[in-house]
Amino acid sequence: MTTSSIPRRRVLRVLTVAAALVGCATPALDATAPGAAAFAAAPETYSLTIRHLDRGGSPTGAYDTTVTGISGPGAGKSANPHDASGTTTVRLPKGRYLLDSYLTTGNAADGTDWIVQPRLELDRNTTVTVDARTTAPVDVRPPDRSAAFLHGMMVTEVKDGGTTRLVNRMIATPSLRVAHLGPDTEPGAVKQWYDAYWTTKSADYALGYVFTGSRALTGLTRHPSAKDLATVEVRGGARPGITGPATVDLQPSAGPTVGLTRRLTVPGTATYFVTPERGTWDITYWAPTAPGAPASRYSADNSAVRAGSTTTRTFDNAPTSPAHTGQPVATPATSGTSTRRR
Repeated sequence: MTTSSIPRRRVLRVLTVAAALVGCATPALDATAPGAAAFAAAPETYSLTIRHLDRGGSPTGAYDTTVTGISGPGAGKSANPHDASGTTTVRLPKGRYLLDSYLTTGNAADGTDWIVQPRLELDRNTTVTVDARTTAPVDVRPPDRSAAFLHGMMVTEVKDGGTTRLVNRMIATPSLRVAHLGPDTEPGAVKQWYDAYWTTKSADYALGYVFTGSRALTGLTRHPSAKDLATVEVRGGARPGITGPATVDLQPSAGPTVGLTRRLTVPGTATYFVTPERGTWDITYWAPTAPGAPASRYSADNSAVRAGSTTTRTFDNAPTSPAHTGQPVATPATSGTSTRRR
């Protein structure tokens, strides 16, 4: 079995509104930018100055900061101000904003710092300091110390009235540090989830956690033991005359997220250890087919799991019946399911 460290496009669940994800193209919000005369002439615009400090407390230009409008004339638009000095100013309409900033040291081994201000009320000229010294590590790891990190993703969702905005960061190393910035939001207005994937020679770990409150996370520590995890087994059958590997995708059912793709030699079993705290899980199975034949795709969405239990999904086995003597019949995705306590 081979695990892909770079998830394929279908494993990354994206939002229907592209503007909700960091890095997607959104309407410019900078009132000082060319073509923004309407904002510049508006009576209620204010200067937002953002200072960026590295882990040593010095100004840094190694950052990616996004200011996303939640309410007011700037709602639904975003700005990405930047200046190499570490201090940047953007003029924006009055309103509520979500600010997130991603700082790096230039050395991948040092990891990155992600600072989120879920509530930024812009009703006057304002200065915000994004300080990497305020962050704390995200330390989420499986019980098997031989496991290698594949990739992960943290998402922050902020609600205000009937409006929802999301920002996210994908990571290729486990060295992420995070911090909350600014005042609290209303109770329950901030939701965050973190998904991380690890692999060993015999199994994969899918560790996901969800948090709801009035602040963004400042650090996160989770070291689940084997008894805290649920086991998901995906068994692929080998149909007569068919060669080649199957492909298995696993990801949480809820929220925009990144998942895991694995190639599976059939007949064979892919084993995952997952966190029940993340909710249900979606499984997609692409069975090997004859050359030129259409792909056989099966799915088992919203698969419930329990700590200490094993859930088995069997796909594409080849039973026979009196009506189909000697003819392979693909098993539907929801059949061949069993759950047992470890």
